Amino acid sequence: MNKKYVLALSLVLFCFVAVAFADDLPWEKKLPFKHATIQYDLSGNEHGKETLYIKDYGKLRAKYHKATATIMGMTNKTETLEITDPDWISTYNLTDKTGSKITNPYKLYQAEYSKLSRTEKRNFEKNSKELGASMLGKFGGSVKPSSAQILGYDCDVTTVTGMSTTYTLHGTDIPLRSEISAMGMNSSTTATQIDTATAIPDNTFSPPVGISALENQEMETMSRDSIMQVIDTLKEPDGAQKMQNFTPAMGSGGMQERMEADGMSPDEQQEMMRQMEEAMKQMQKRRPQQ
Repeated sequence: MNKKYVLALSLVLFCFVAVAFADDLPWEKKLPFKHATIQYDLSGNEHGKETLYIKDYGKLRAKYHKATATIMGMTNKTETLEITDPDWISTYNLTDKTGSKITNPYKLYQAEYSKLSRTEKRNFEKNSKELGASMLGKFGGSVKPSSAQILGYDCDVTTVTGMSTTYTLHGTDIPLRSEISAMGMNSSTTATQIDTATAIPDNTFSPPVGISALENQEMETMSRDSIMQVIDTLKEPDGAQKMQNFTPAMGSGGMQERMEADGMSPDEQQEMMRQMEEAMKQMQKRRPQQ
């Protein structure tokens, strides 16, 4: 991963991680079910299946992903496992037998938030709500709570004009459908089944045999630096305004121009889009202020 790519990706993650605090503090939220297994179909540039296992009201998650992707005429098969617990997000490439991990960002946010004074916490929460609405506006976004149903569940619908539409289980961060379209790449992820009755074996959340997740120091540093900058900015009385001034308006066209200017390869652009897709899925549960 080249330096320019890291800087560009850092900007994207910085923008979206701020939006993630537009409503209640995320580490205080619980899912409406203790455990669940959700099956997804993948279509578009990527065809395949995904299964999300959830335990302990969302504190423990395992996402199994198996698909074939075609980008710019090149076809690649992917098979991955992502395990999220309160401490780590670990990603395993089951084809290459490699793994990496970073500290769960919510853990870092919670630790830094706990250090704030009472006044700084009030500023942080106020600025987060203000910033969430303004950031969605910058990306041409809107949120319509409980405006659709998928598999019998109410969904909040978040639209980022020209880039994505995400249907999320109401009041949570669990996407049941997402449609991403940008830079000639299109992907759709749709839940086909939700099972909240069947118990999930503990080994579902265990690392794959023979693969170790090594700490990704580059991503770890980038994540920690971004989080510190967000906390340090939003704890100030005018933190929301400072963050808005820092963050440029950037739709899909602007993002494409930035990546091309950075000289990113097609593979790097694809990884950027994957990171953006994951980041956008964290926006959908937030409520812009009316």
